[in-house]
Amino acid sequence: MLNYAAISDESFNELWSFVRVKQYPRGDYLLRYGSVAKKMIFVYEGIVISLYNTQDDSVHIKNFFTEGRAAASMVSMLTGRPSSFALQALDEVEVLEIPYEHYRELIARHDDLKDFYIAYLEKNWVIENERKQIAFATEAADQRYLTFLEDYPGLEKRVAQKNIASYLGITPTQLSRIRQKLRSLHM
Repeated sequence: MLNYAAISDESFNELWSFVRVKQYPRGDYLLRYGSVAKKMIFVYEGIVISLYNTQDDSVHIKNFFTEGRAAASMVSMLTGRPSSFALQALDEVEVLEIPYEHYRELIARHDDLKDFYIAYLEKNWVIENERKQIAFATEAADQRYLTFLEDYPGLEKRVAQKNIASYLGITPTQLSRIRQKLRSLHM
């Protein structure tokens, strides 16, 4: 995670003074629908998902956050408005949490932390999000699954098929067919 920009020991130590290590059991919410997000969350161990309810009242997984990734509702933190999605522990997770207001104060005082923050956001929230939005609008389900496998190597072995299907916007049966088709092509 530290490969986005160099962080000095002084900056890291000050940042670490605000960090709280927390464990959440499977199914616990780290952020509930309609709550205002107030902390940055870095996944140390486990999987956190962002999810929301669709118009037909089904649940859709928006994103998977695995080890080394930040999970947050950036729009909620930046605007102070309620989040339009929830963050939930998909399995038992251990995370590092820092109050967003403290984080903003730190990056205002430490250019190295600001550089890290900008580089992380650009890669993981701007570039990846744009690519993902275009892929979901233009790719067939089997190609979206292949992109999922690229984006989240090994995750298909760690999460239930229904969760992957939810993320891809298809049914578990459709995902099963796609997986069978891909297996037959590689035999």
